[in-house]
Amino acid sequence: MTNWTVQKIKEVAELIEGSSHRASKVQNPYNLFTAWKMSENDHTKMFLALMRYRDASGRYALLNSFLNRFAKGRDKMIHYQNISDVNILFNPRYKNDTANSFIDGLITFTANNRRIAVIVENKIYDAPDQPNQISRYIEHMTKDEGVDVNNVWVFYMTGDGSKEVEEQSYGCDAGTDIGHRFVPLAYNSDIINWLKSDILEARIYPEALTSVVRSYVESLEKDLFAEDNSDNQQMDKLCNSVIGHHNLKKVTMEQCNTLYAFRKAVAEVRNQMREDIANGSAEDMHVVDNLYAIVRKVIQKLEQLAFGVFEESTATLLNEHWKRELKKHGGVRWTVAHRGVGGDNGFLQVRLGNEWESAHWEWIPVSTAKMFTDTEYTLELHVERNVALANKWREHLRSNVLMLPQSADLGKDGTRTVLRYRIETPKPIAQMKEAELKVLLESIYLKKLNYLCRMLVNEFGAKFPELEVEIEEVLYEDDTLE
Repeated sequence: MTNWTVQKIKEVAELIEGSSHRASKVQNPYNLFTAWKMSENDHTKMFLALMRYRDASGRYALLNSFLNRFAKGRDKMIHYQNISDVNILFNPRYKNDTANSFIDGLITFTANNRRIAVIVENKIYDAPDQPNQISRYIEHMTKDEGVDVNNVWVFYMTGDGSKEVEEQSYGCDAGTDIGHRFVPLAYNSDIINWLKSDILEARIYPEALTSVVRSYVESLEKDLFAEDNSDNQQMDKLCNSVIGHHNLKKVTMEQCNTLYAFRKAVAEVRNQMREDIANGSAEDMHVVDNLYAIVRKVIQKLEQLAFGVFEESTATLLNEHWKRELKKHGGVRWTVAHRGVGGDNGFLQVRLGNEWESAHWEWIPVSTAKMFTDTEYTLELHVERNVALANKWREHLRSNVLMLPQSADLGKDGTRTVLRYRIETPKPIAQMKEAELKVLLESIYLKKLNYLCRMLVNEFGAKFPELEVEIEEVLYEDDTLE
């Protein structure tokens, strides 16, 4: 894999610079935030400054607004209208830290007689995660500050959601696993939408506040997430320079990994340049900004090719097949989503509703590269945070082994994995035509795993009921898909 030095990155940037110059010549109204070239720390300070805002009654109105929007649905036990003892800190260093690192932002408060800690980790420019970074922060709050782990939140704020927390940063160890209270947020969707709807459109805040927020939003939209500076010609040039061709449908595993490595390297250079500018450097970084926008588009297109049709076809198939049963359960639908597919430990979940933490199917591990190159996959049935249910399901399946595909193994007692199913395909999934993919998915979900899908549907309909499913006595002789 290519070692992407700063010089090599600048050479690629210069190669595709043409339309960047055109974009830089567009005359926009002066925006202080755009001229500022805000660093990651600057964005964190801006966010925390908003959190500190208090209305005429002394209420932390924007902190309340933020928590009600992004946390209330995950923890209904906390009443965010009645918070007190608020403390908001930028870059606090925690006790016994040997890594010379700081928490980006920390908000603590009391709500409903519970001490709450909100850790803000800002990765707006895709700065790399440090070893055990998130886990160390959580451990500090629980061991050093005495906050119950069930009252710790982490808001992991990225530019566009494409960067995901790395396993080496937050491995979900028993002592630091906060489950649904780890909340990924993207500036280009979540944060901007919150600023617009809850502040600018609310029309209840003073002009001194809204005018600043309006300029900040414009800066985010026009400069950080502009859509007009990454056209197809530039994307082709980048691919040709980085992997030698621009046909993303024919990438090899090495080429796929090279594109992800390049994005990471560009993000690091871009982040450092912004830090230099914040410290007084006058370096013009529009070329690297443009390059980053383009590589982000390339990665998005690559992942769409790898997962788009697969996810859409899976959801369509399951929703159509279980239409009558789902209607009885309030119209809930099957959804499909992937995470962490830029490395070797990504996963794709097939679940009812939109909760990551419920019982679900999980393709694991998957990556963009594997979708283009592999013909062997593993699909697991997980029950998150309910070992008793997982054990019950395993015991039920032991008594009904005819319902299991031949290449399926039951997970160990006391774990979340109910079942592990190995699948062989005639070609990589991302290389399949739509008709071929349909045959594959029907074979998996409507035949070999139909009984287990019924268990999932029944589980959603009633909170962990006794299983009342009709056993279809079908014996599958071979799981290799011809």
